[in-house]
Amino acid sequence: MIRDLVFLLIGLTLLWLPRSWLRLGRPEGSGRRKKTKTSGGANRDRLPGDYSVWAGEEFARRRNWIDLLRALAGGYAVMATVPTLVHTIVAVPEMPLGNVILGTQAVILFAAVLIQMVRVEEKFTLSPPLFFILGLAFPIVGVKAALIGFFAIWAINVVLPNPAIFLAAYGGGIAILAVFLGAGPRAGALMAGLALFPPVMAVLFRRRLAQYRKRTKIVVR
Repeated sequence: MIRDLVFLLIGLTLLWLPRSWLRLGRPEGSGRRKKTKTSGGANRDRLPGDYSVWAGEEFARRRNWIDLLRALAGGYAVMATVPTLVHTIVAVPEMPLGNVILGTQAVILFAAVLIQMVRVEEKFTLSPPLFFILGLAFPIVGVKAALIGFFAIWAINVVLPNPAIFLAAYGGGIAILAVFLGAGPRAGALMAGLALFPPVMAVLFRRRLAQYRKRTKIVVR
């Protein structure tokens, strides 16, 4: 049990660590007052009102891949250790614990997605943790379904207008893949719920899912 608890704590650290904490250097706002503005670079050709997900931009961001890997590793830790810990803590052989295990895993994973979504820097924003959600698919629905879902969503991304539709399409597709590739409807429903969670939150808060953008800092002397 101790080993499982340690692995779970490591998994929670990976999942619940906010993306903004991955920045190197001192936090924003310390020292001199700074203004930020969106840089040119890959965004310079983006037309006004174009909120689509650009694969080239997303694949070039190192922190996206860190998000995917920590979601994958943390997800495996949660999916592997929670069943053992629940059975040890409850210790009632006659009691069916399937729903308790699934519910515990769901609470942990939904909390992780929420933490990655919310950003409070210059203002409160909701960001779509695309690679984080794609990484969670591996421990939840299996490697085969997750890989097919990963390549399929990026293949059709060229016709998707924004991150909310991206996640909605992915949620529906990954649920179907989970059922047909053996992960089961419960795993598919959990993964679909995680993918649909950011768009639903955006609707509830009446905010658009704002994609991560590289910013340059101008020192105000």
